[in-house]
Amino acid sequence: MDKIVKIDVWIPNRESLQKIATTANLSIECGSPRSAENGLSIVTFYGVLAEAKKIIKLGFKYEIDEKFGEMLLQRQKEVSKVDRFKGGKKKPVGLGTKK
Repeated sequence: MDKIVKIDVWIPNRESLQKIATTANLSIECGSPRSAENGLSIVTFYGVLAEAKKIIKLGFKYEIDEKFGEMLLQRQKEVSKVDRFKGGKKKPVGLGTKK
């Protein structure tokens, strides 16, 4: 499995965002970008390290978390393996039920 990373990129304008989006095959974080104190937008991307390196070569300011994939694997271990619905025999209850 390829190494998954999180990369925050400081982007000055829409054209720069378009350039990044067409250069690298990465997922973009949902929601609006954060604003930096200097007027730039901070956009977060997720993907494999090889694709993140394509963004780095473009010369934008960035911060990369190369241990992000490891954190994801650890968090997956925290997910329960119990079948709460007994193989479809038990009906889900809560906010998602129609009345």
